[in-house]
Amino acid sequence: MRAGTLDQLITIESRADTVNGFGQSVPTWSIFAADVPAAYEPARGREYFAAQALTVAESARFRIRWLSGVVAGQRVQYDGKIWDIAAVEEMYRRQRETHLYCSTGLTLG
Repeated sequence: MRAGTLDQLITIESRADTVNGFGQSVPTWSIFAADVPAAYEPARGREYFAAQALTVAESARFRIRWLSGVVAGQRVQYDGKIWDIAAVEEMYRRQRETHLYCSTGLTLG
């Protein structure tokens, strides 16, 4: 992996559910890894009607250096948007490069 292609910085966050004073589960997000160098590669977006409102969903792949512990269900903050991580793929099984397949528009929270 060429370091010059990782020209963006992302933050990866993990979700933990806490219980509020009423006994309800409330999602909270904590930083798993900050300022991770990444390459942002957008995929085509799609528009559709959900609950009688136009919803825009975007997909993208973030390429990062291998990072232990990154799993689907976490999220990425990039360019003022929250991207849900749908899949994590370790490339070439050599712990050098990881691809994060993400979507935004309908986030988990």
